[in-house]
Amino acid sequence: MRVLGICGNMRPHSGTAAVLRLALASAERMGAQTTLYDIAAEPLPWCDARPDDTTYPPSVHRFRSLVREAQGIILATPDYHNSFSGSLKNALDLCNSDDFDHKIVGIIGVSGGSTGAINAITQLRTVMRSLGAWAIPHQVSIASSGKLFAGPDVIADPAVAQRIEKLGTDVVKYATLFANGLLQEL
Repeated sequence: MRVLGICGNMRPHSGTAAVLRLALASAERMGAQTTLYDIAAEPLPWCDARPDDTTYPPSVHRFRSLVREAQGIILATPDYHNSFSGSLKNALDLCNSDDFDHKIVGIIGVSGGSTGAINAITQLRTVMRSLGAWAIPHQVSIASSGKLFAGPDVIADPAVAQRIEKLGTDVVKYATLFANGLLQEL
């Protein structure tokens, strides 16, 4: 079982990436092989809707290959003006529905504000539907991210840490059910 985490925050060493690492660690404890794709560390070129997508540079082909090879995907985004990040949108735009078709996807939104990232998560659910992916019911919307950590990669609130871990676990559970034919196409 392969689970790919995609971090949509362009800031190096972001809280979004730290939260994603915790979700991926939970997936690993379930036996999954995980990969973190951090857009801040591996920037992608702008999607320019070229007619021949084979002409994109190798970084795009590597990214799309990681998406295609994964059975589960965890998307993590900062909340920017009640939406997900432009860098994550660009990464998703570089893919097509063949890359995401029937992938199991978990979604995490991280917000500095007090209302959380529910709009960003909802918008990502819409994008995942359009790509043919299955967004799992459990999602994580984090508010007041400045108070999130008690130390490096240590979540201050145990209830929030539990929700993050559950997301990583659920992605593996649903992807395993789907891979074993227990979740059939409707």
